[in-house]
Amino acid sequence: MLTLILVKIGGSVITDKNLYRRFREDSCKKIIRVLPSLNDDLIVTHGAGSFGHIIAKRSGFPRKFKKEDVHDYSIIHRDVLDLNDMVAGIMLEEGFSPLSIPTQSIYRNRSPDLSDFQKYMSLGFTPVGMGDVILRSGIVKIISADDLLVALSAAFKPNLVIFLTDVDGIYDNDPKTFSDAKLLKSIDRNIAFSHVMNDVTGGMKSKYEKILKIRKHAGEVVVVNGNKPERLNDIGKKDFIGTVI
Repeated sequence: MLTLILVKIGGSVITDKNLYRRFREDSCKKIIRVLPSLNDDLIVTHGAGSFGHIIAKRSGFPRKFKKEDVHDYSIIHRDVLDLNDMVAGIMLEEGFSPLSIPTQSIYRNRSPDLSDFQKYMSLGFTPVGMGDVILRSGIVKIISADDLLVALSAAFKPNLVIFLTDVDGIYDNDPKTFSDAKLLKSIDRNIAFSHVMNDVTGGMKSKYEKILKIRKHAGEVVVVNGNKPERLNDIGKKDFIGTVI
């Protein structure tokens, strides 16, 4: 019996977040090639990485929209669509039938419209969502792939939600800064993120808060190193390397 799994491919895994529009094709291929082993219905989302964050940070987004923002807004949206096209292209090469659901269409109204995910999944497609900018009530907002997962989890009650990041899981401190940071194989609410660097989508503290919201609706949430996607095959095993929430 098939179950539903939501997968979030982090922008930090498939792009170099320090270099504008630098796509990590090999890393993306490694992840996509492992996904069929999950043998379940899938919804895939991905972050924007350097295709979104660099220009958004330069522009001061999220904030109140100004007329002079139109060009940067358009650049970010174009770049995110380009990244999505590359991800979908690899999925096609690896035998998937991806169908991208534009973030702009999901957030047209007060509540996100997720009907296209259900529609296309029921027809045999693999729906693909992405982080992007949206304009609502005069505010430029950033909808991250994590935001999408919160909405999708509440709507579809997945059996499993997988976050693929550029580290082994969630640590008690920033592992990129503190060499003694310890991987938390399982965690509760008592965790501090004061030393974890933030990006335009809020950093690890914001991600963890969204994970807790997702966990209310999902059977299990795991955080795995996307650079070692073969570890997905060890989910549920004693030697699994990652974080289970």
